[in-house]
Amino acid sequence: MEQAVKSRRDKGDRISSLPDCLIHLIMSFLTAQEAVRTCVLSKRWKDLWSTLPFLDFNLGEFRYRELSYYSRLDDSESDDSGSQHSRPPDIFDKFRDFVGMALLLRKPFDLHTFHLSCGEMCEWPEYNMFIRSWFLHALNHNPQVLKIDFTLEGSVPLALFTCASLVDASFFHFPSKHNMVINLPCLRRLHLNQGNLHHGFVEKLFSGCPMLEFFHLEHCHRELYTINSQSLKYLKAECCHSNFWQATEKEIVLINTPNLLSFCDNICLDFVGPKLLLKMPSLTSANIRFERSRYERSYDGKSNILMGLSNVQNLKLSGHGIKVLLETEMPNCPEFSNLKELSVDNLCLTCHCNLLASFLNHCPNLEKLSLYHFGLYCEGEMHGNQEVMKIAPFKGKRLETVEVKFPRCDESFPQVMKHLQDITKKSSAQINTTSQYNWLSQDWDVDTEQDSP
Repeated sequence: MEQAVKSRRDKGDRISSLPDCLIHLIMSFLTAQEAVRTCVLSKRWKDLWSTLPFLDFNLGEFRYRELSYYSRLDDSESDDSGSQHSRPPDIFDKFRDFVGMALLLRKPFDLHTFHLSCGEMCEWPEYNMFIRSWFLHALNHNPQVLKIDFTLEGSVPLALFTCASLVDASFFHFPSKHNMVINLPCLRRLHLNQGNLHHGFVEKLFSGCPMLEFFHLEHCHRELYTINSQSLKYLKAECCHSNFWQATEKEIVLINTPNLLSFCDNICLDFVGPKLLLKMPSLTSANIRFERSRYERSYDGKSNILMGLSNVQNLKLSGHGIKVLLETEMPNCPEFSNLKELSVDNLCLTCHCNLLASFLNHCPNLEKLSLYHFGLYCEGEMHGNQEVMKIAPFKGKRLETVEVKFPRCDESFPQVMKHLQDITKKSSAQINTTSQYNWLSQDWDVDTEQDSP
């Protein structure tokens, strides 16, 4: 009888019979606090957490699980910002003790992933020594993936920038100091959020990361830079500010990436004082937002940005600087012979459809065109004018679909439709339109009108 019960119990606990590597993979989806708590399940699980190669220390999760519901209500106002206290909240001490004890009891196995999120705890100098020791513990165990979700200033050991095992890294408020030495021979992916990239740092970064393939910048401040990389395949910059306004016309911002496949960036045309050179012969996809600032500085077109994008298969152009870009660079516009899909946002098609038509005739193999008509606040001469605009028809034979989004309250849209019909009259393309009541909304009504010329 007892043997039958034991047999049924053994059959019910199949997870414990798995090898350690598979159980570790399952535990990788847990925070460190949850992983440590598995030690009470059975003798089989008692020491499994201590050899876990995936460690996720998250102050937010720790605070939520450690405090009771009523404690969270009481502390919600006082614990949101450490700067409002004369002394740090008690939860910081508990988190410090937990992380320190977990690392002390952990067996000396190499790490695969180390994730540390300290939130506002890093604002208190008395914890910097502990945070720095946690960094050193991780770096001494050959991590492959490192994710840091808090301000790094004052807590970063120099060994971080010479970690030979690091393959994937993500940093918040990355400290790009002038005198730092960077030697990350295995790094392939790097994500920097809210960092100040000083002059010369980008060059030093790519020199010290010969295997870097994916480079993602988010809310970063950039000074003059040069990217020379044979390995880079994906370059993405979101909401980044480029401080070029003090640069002279003799200076050059160079992106020389012969194997780059995808490029996403925002370019302020008023700040292109230095010449911007894009050398990306393998580029297949690009998403560029062209902005204009409040400073009166015109774009002279010497950079010839379109030339650097001419090999793409999928291209998205957006931002209030599109009109300036097309007007300035159209005389020297190259042929986009590989382009299959084109998306253009923030262009008033009532006044500037001729610019669009001119650009389309440099895209002979285009198959799909997506447009967002931005005419509500346009003050162009043709807006509201019934005068017929001379538009060159698109000569390409492969165009199949034209998708147009427009604000429903824009009364000039029938004129836009007439322009688009003139453009596509030599092709068999179908024009599909979608509208919205509020132009600030992202909710669109689908297929309000269809037209096949």
